[in-house]
Amino acid sequence: MQKDLGFSVRDATDLGRTVDLQHAELWRACLTREGDGPDSIDVGAVPREETCPAHWNAHVPTPRTPDLIGKEFEKSYARLLKKGYNSRFIDVFYGGPGIVDQQDISRVHGEICSQSPKPGEPYDPSVNVTLHVAIGKCPSA
Repeated sequence: MQKDLGFSVRDATDLGRTVDLQHAELWRACLTREGDGPDSIDVGAVPREETCPAHWNAHVPTPRTPDLIGKEFEKSYARLLKKGYNSRFIDVFYGGPGIVDQQDISRVHGEICSQSPKPGEPYDPSVNVTLHVAIGKCPSA
């Protein structure tokens, strides 16, 4: 690679996801093209579990929001990241009204009591995911 080459990483598909560079290991680089700036390139990526598209902005089926209610937080959070959800757009409430800071996510352990968007809703890059996590088990209704 050339020295002083600028780059950006973008969703290679038509879904418009923001590539989560905090979890870059969950994404695979598929395509490259000349960037907007001088001596820059755009890298097209998709979540590792997806197949690389044949061209930029290829249409792919819109993923559905998984049903996470009653499930363990750690596995559910990882499942969201592996589907292409960005950690910056996942708000986690853990046993109280405050949002957990990103650096404290690893300390969250418990069951997901509610989520937004609702299970089965189509992925929408403009919507934050909200998870309410109990310290332990969710209270019964």
